[in-house]
Formats: sequence, C-alpha cells, structure tokens
Amino acid sequence: MQRLADVVAGYFVVAMVSVALASFFAWGLFGGNQVWVFGLISAVSVLIIACPCALGLATPMSIMVATGKAATQGILFRDAAAIESLRRIDTLIVDKTGTLTEGRSAFECAIALQGGSEDEILRLAASLDQGSEHPLADAIVRAARERGMSLDKVEQFESASGIGVHGIVGGRRLALGNVTLMALQGIQRMGWFSPP
Repeated sequence: MQRLADVVAGYFVVAMVSVALASFFAWGLFGGNQVWVFGLISAVSVLIIACPCALGLATPMSIMVATGKAATQGILFRDAAAIESLRRIDTLIVDKTGTLTEGRSAFECAIALQGGSEDEILRLAASLDQGSEHPLADAIVRAARERGMSLDKVEQFESASGIGVHGIVGGRRLALGNVTLMALQGIQRMGWFSPP
C-alpha cells in the first residue's frame, strides 16, 4: 500500500503543479489589469487545497499506529508487508512458550553439544542478551537470574536488527540469534535443526 501511495502521489503532484501553473497564467494573461496577484493567489490555493498529505502521510501513519498498538499487546511484526498480509488471515496459530499462557515469552531449555552444559550455554546467552531489548532476550536473562546465575559483563555489544546480537563475554566472542545470523556466521543447521 505504501508503494502504491508513493506512485499515485508522484503523478498527483505533477498534475496539481500543472493545474496551479495553468491557473496562474490563465489569470495573468487573460484577466486584465493587476490580475497577476489573483493568479498567484489562485495558484497557491490550488497547491494548498490539493496537497497530497493524505496520500503521503496516511499510509505510514496507519502502519505506525498498527505496529504500536500491536506492540502494546506483545505482538511484533517483521515489516509492513506482514501487517498487510494479516488482513487475509482468519486463523492464527501461535507457538511461543509462555506467550499465550502468561502474556510474555519464557525460556524452555538449552541443548548443549558434547562437552558443554545447559547451564553454561544459558549463562553465556543471558550475559550477551543483557544488552538487548528483545522480548526473547528478556526471557533468557530472566531465566538465568531465576536460577541464581551470575552474569558476565558484555563488551562490544552489537544488535543486528531482526536477526540477533554479537558481543564478547569473558573473552569469548559470541553470536546469538536466528538461523539467518547463523548462516551469516557460516554455521550450518544439522540434526534436529534441519528443515523437514
């Protein structure tokens, strides 16, 4: 909708500037004495009345309001296209631990590779996630604190919007996020992480 509004506004602006210029010159050339002033007033009136503010501002404003309203209910959207797609949905199935039952995300478990431990993975992830404002990061940090873990200070924290976080915890460089971040780090999915 935003792209469509931008295209329409582009044509609309050209048309309205043309009408304003035509009005200016029509008054100026055919109106007699002292009518260039009326021509200018007429041209400015056309531009003010026909200003495409509704086209240029209504769509981004509606997206902002929808995103803000959803965020107050704990719903996050990836992009504006997701909001537009939502209008075609009549059934929504949510698979997030704690989101529906408690109104907030909850940490379920960590699975360690051989030689690692679940507690160590949780402690490192929570240490890194202290700098993040994401609801899932909050759930990980909360779980670590509930288990009495002392979290390390994170250095060089970076948030890659929509995919995860990077940083150094206790001398170890860590990356925590979704499969897109893992692919960027050169980590391939394996075992039960493989797509069906």
